Amino acid sequence: MQHIDEIKILFLLMIFTKKSYYVIINNMKKLVNVRIPVIAAVCVVAGVGIGYVLNYYNANFLCLLCIIPFAAAGAVYAIVKKSVKTVIFTAVALILFFSGFTNGYLRLYNYSQSNIFNEESYIITGKVNEKGATTYCDYIIIGNATADGTALDGKVIAYLSGDIGDGCDVGYTVTFETTLTKQVTFPYGKLNYNAEDNIKYSCNLYEEIECQYNFSLFGSARSAIRNALFNNLSADTAAICYGMLTGNTQDIESGLMESFRYGGIAHIFAVSGLHIGIIFSVLLFIFKKLRLNKYLSSALTLAVIVFYLGICGFTLSSVRAAIMCAVLTLSRLIFQKYDSLNSLAIAVMIILFITPLSLFSVGFQLSVCAVGGIFILSQNIRLLLQKIKLPQKICNAAGTSFGAQLGTLPVMLASFGYISSAGLLLNIIFIPLLSALFILMFFCTIFSACVTALAPFVLPVVALPLELIISFLAATSFESALISGFGAGLFVPLYFIAILTISDKIHLKIIPRIIAIITAAAVLTVYVLGETYLPLWGFRIIVTADSGGGEVIIKSSYGTVLIIYDGVTSSSVETALNKYYSTNPDAIFILGGEDCVLSYGELDINCPDIYVCALYIDIQPYDGAEVHYVKEVTLCGVNFEFVDGYNLIAEKNDVTVGISAGNLSIEKCDLLVSRYLNEGTCSSYCDVYFRVAGYKYNIYEYGALNFIADGNSLYMLGILPNR
Repeated sequence: MQHIDEIKILFLLMIFTKKSYYVIINNMKKLVNVRIPVIAAVCVVAGVGIGYVLNYYNANFLCLLCIIPFAAAGAVYAIVKKSVKTVIFTAVALILFFSGFTNGYLRLYNYSQSNIFNEESYIITGKVNEKGATTYCDYIIIGNATADGTALDGKVIAYLSGDIGDGCDVGYTVTFETTLTKQVTFPYGKLNYNAEDNIKYSCNLYEEIECQYNFSLFGSARSAIRNALFNNLSADTAAICYGMLTGNTQDIESGLMESFRYGGIAHIFAVSGLHIGIIFSVLLFIFKKLRLNKYLSSALTLAVIVFYLGICGFTLSSVRAAIMCAVLTLSRLIFQKYDSLNSLAIAVMIILFITPLSLFSVGFQLSVCAVGGIFILSQNIRLLLQKIKLPQKICNAAGTSFGAQLGTLPVMLASFGYISSAGLLLNIIFIPLLSALFILMFFCTIFSACVTALAPFVLPVVALPLELIISFLAATSFESALISGFGAGLFVPLYFIAILTISDKIHLKIIPRIIAIITAAAVLTVYVLGETYLPLWGFRIIVTADSGGGEVIIKSSYGTVLIIYDGVTSSSVETALNKYYSTNPDAIFILGGEDCVLSYGELDINCPDIYVCALYIDIQPYDGAEVHYVKEVTLCGVNFEFVDGYNLIAEKNDVTVGISAGNLSIEKCDLLVSRYLNEGTCSSYCDVYFRVAGYKYNIYEYGALNFIADGNSLYMLGILPNR
């Protein structure tokens, strides 16, 4: 087994050497147009990323000494060349890097600390910053909170039972007594998504809470918009309109939301460049027609956008778009040329300085990658389409749509496990239409919220085209157009390297460009095939879990077998299969009681063969999938044996893996994967648990674990953090 070694971490972080520094300085101008803001943003991103790595692995702060060779190389180069610019460049780059590192590292460190006792009862008082809903219940997020009069160092998320939260809304002051639970920083080996907003505590509320109304400008405006829509439109149409205008999708029916996702146009609900850009352009046009002074019109436009951001909750994508609009405005006022990539880089830096953990937010990543893809790729795509004599408007729309989708592809695959192949066509058709509808809906909703008497006549007319689009998406299934099964791991950096080779930002002649594209495509193909089919002779054991359940994936060159427990959730299984290049397993083993086979009905995957213990009654409840009740079977080159309904053994080449879902009845194995603690009943070389605190191989604390059984040897892949 491998253990964490700080020397290995130090080695991984030592990216820059003296030689590479010289190559970068001497050849950068030949390959790319050097953009100082982009380089600065990369330094900040690198600093935040390394701060995350050191915090995750709980590594020694001295690992940052790896930066010394880079700084020394810059100093030597500057002395030899007598270049003041190089000295300034190196100094500024290091300052930005250390700023990003310090900011990110300290935010993570502070999030892991607490100024209260965990699992203790407190009287909580605070202001409701946000109200929303999960699949199971409503919730409120409370800021400026106190616990028994002591100020908390983070926000509280309270999950509400029944209708006890109906009496409060954003801006209200609430008081209640509850037991607070400190949020874990890295549950299941991933950054807690609440860390980005500094939500450090959670609780469940079952009794009424005291609510006191406080005026909230943004909350009141949001409520007025909501009331105007829901009082005058059907529930589905109102929910879609409200989602388009504010980014809040909690009222959209899950099936309808999936239709937008599968169609690849769900980004209309993420208030971003599409929304902000439309409002920005329309306001500038109006103020220009009114002949307002350019300084006054710019100030009024930005003020309206900031107010709109407040209504939308200052989401990352909207803030990013607003900063880019501000940079564009400033460039025009001082008569400087506007550069889109520089503008994006400035937005990234500002956001990361304010909220460094946003770097790990899927929403932030999608927003930046979409815009970056448009800026980097759309021009070449547009020129290519023009060569085949397509109309200019189609070329422009396709270039923008395809660029955005290529930019977000790795993030979508790594985060959600799929992309929509129908998205390109639907974006070309619907986005211009939805953009026009957004303009009408935006101004008509504001008018209706102010003049409520006319709302029943205005809003239904404006929403009619949107209802037709909703009907079309609801009636058409785009699930078959989804592409999934790859995209995690090294695929992401390899993919972006490949993308750069086809962009117009890299200055290569045609032959070197073709060679670079073919090489990048070949490397990507080899990586995907390797992740799908390796190892050739042995087998791979992947143990993974999230809050929805746990699963074991056994991969060999002959195929993939999935082993799950009864009660597992579809999202947990789909995420695991997509992440480890195993979308369609060849067989599924289900461990549990007599009704464990019914768990298959909860899964949204296709598998022809399901295996459960032979002790159970033979039933065949599923079309397209055969249920096998067996004791022993060989699948994908691995021998499987049920000890009982809750215990399974997988064996190949004298390496034995035991998987237990209940009372342990396995006597001996090399690797034991168990729901519950092995109290000496099984002789095993290594024990892996899904959530047994304090044990080295604990999925909840360390995340997914990968093992390779090669010959008669068993070893683990990766480095475990110091917990």
